[in-house]
Amino acid sequence: MKRLLSVFVLLGVGVLASAAPGKPRPEIMGIALGMSRDSAQAHLKSIGNLEKEERKRQEVWALKDPRVSHLLVGYDADYHVRYVTAIARTGGIRMRYEEVANVKNAQQVHTQGTHKFTWEVPEHRGQFAYVVMARGRDPDYLDSYSVKKLDQEEID
Repeated sequence: MKRLLSVFVLLGVGVLASAAPGKPRPEIMGIALGMSRDSAQAHLKSIGNLEKEERKRQEVWALKDPRVSHLLVGYDADYHVRYVTAIARTGGIRMRYEEVANVKNAQQVHTQGTHKFTWEVPEHRGQFAYVVMARGRDPDYLDSYSVKKLDQEEID
């Protein structure tokens, strides 16, 4: 049983943060930036339940996952994924900042009991620019992390 749980945790880490330890990827748990709303919802229905929808542009999904309790998904005006935020499950299997990407490559801010790691990924070969942020109160384990597509105005 312990070995099975270890395999599950390793597979879960691969799905949640498959880019570690290099460059962070523009997706969380199979929800990729730029993905259509229909595709995102089809995948989300397989891993959780829609809990709340705000003005058709943001959704909160409760997940059946030992590490992540919720995913927040925001859409742009064309209903493509603009951002995804994963909320760590309280009392669940904890996730280290290093599992998102190499922390040595991150901008780091540590203030008054909060820790924030930010990775900015510039536009490259037709791939849009995006930012990844991991936050938490613990210096080793995150409470949430997000990927967000950067608009041209945010880059300039």
